[in-house]
Amino acid sequence: MINVKKKILFFIIPISMFILSGCWNYREINDVNIINGAAVDSFEKKDEYVLSVEIIKPQAGQDFKLEADIISEKGKSIFDAVRTMIVHSGKRAYWPHAKVFIISEDIAKKGVVDVIDFINRDAEVRSDIWLLISQEKTAKEILNSETKLHSTISAHLEDKLKNKDSVSKFQDIELHQFLKDLAAEGISCTIPTVHITKEKDQKVPEIFGMGVFKKDKLVGYIDGMETMSMMLIKDELKSGVFVVRNVDNTNTDCTLEIFKTKTKVEPVIKNGNIVMKIDSKLDVGIGEIVGKADLISEPGRDKLKLQAEETVKKELLKTIKRVQKDYDSDIFGFGNVIYRKKPEEWKKIKNDWDQIFAHLNVDVNVEVNIKGSALTSKPIKVGD
Repeated sequence: MINVKKKILFFIIPISMFILSGCWNYREINDVNIINGAAVDSFEKKDEYVLSVEIIKPQAGQDFKLEADIISEKGKSIFDAVRTMIVHSGKRAYWPHAKVFIISEDIAKKGVVDVIDFINRDAEVRSDIWLLISQEKTAKEILNSETKLHSTISAHLEDKLKNKDSVSKFQDIELHQFLKDLAAEGISCTIPTVHITKEKDQKVPEIFGMGVFKKDKLVGYIDGMETMSMMLIKDELKSGVFVVRNVDNTNTDCTLEIFKTKTKVEPVIKNGNIVMKIDSKLDVGIGEIVGKADLISEPGRDKLKLQAEETVKKELLKTIKRVQKDYDSDIFGFGNVIYRKKPEEWKKIKNDWDQIFAHLNVDVNVEVNIKGSALTSKPIKVGD
């Protein structure tokens, strides 16, 4: 029995040395610059980058507070700029708390691979860091904007990205997802765009729409409604709202809230050509009625349903046609659908997919089902 106890003790002691020894890479908070977000621009005079980082500074006191500083540094590469920061700040950068990485428009147009290689390769940067494209002159301007709701601009942007499903006018893209789409066949990448708006004399960052990419180069933008259409086609739309105007010519507008969607995309061969068959189903509720028409009764609801289906269909077709004409970039992943469902056909056409996509025919069918407790609420009446 004593020998058994000695053997158990022999195994427990060395294991405890590893478990109870604490963090091997532990660092004091005052010894590092905790980065909450970063922005990268081109240096105008030389072939260099300007990296700007938002640093969190915890403030001691009775009430815990956070303040932020912006530090910028030039470098021949992003890694070079990161290390040069140590010369001026005296501290190493600590990246695990970085939430957003903002890329300037001019860099994105030239290609983003060179600037995201560092954040992809560095062990401290999380693979779920969000990517953004700045529509301002520089990406640094976004970090220098204002907000009273958060201690840092990066935290403000993080909250917007977390709640993207409530708006659905942009899609959050994390680093690992962008790299996955970049390497995939038959799909082009997108990254949400951020710009500055004025609210009560404050310059506030606003995320709206998406940047459209061809390989790793930015070629243009789609707006909020076009983003919703793209997400619906890709079966990635979870919620949002859309407005049906002038229902049945009654001068009544109805706002519908999306509860659930399901889209199926099938490649069909017709007369030797590929046609993408898109079937979308949406469960919606009546969020608002502006006008006097009765859209709650069964006849009124039937008219609303038909017009809602037509509205969504027109938006889908308009978005597809514009992206085909203006950007020739398959952000809908039609090519990837063919690659997965008709691999032999994809082998024949993949080298010519850009030209085929530009003239690709689509067949869109939309079904809208109106549900929810709002159906029991009659239109508001105003007496004489």
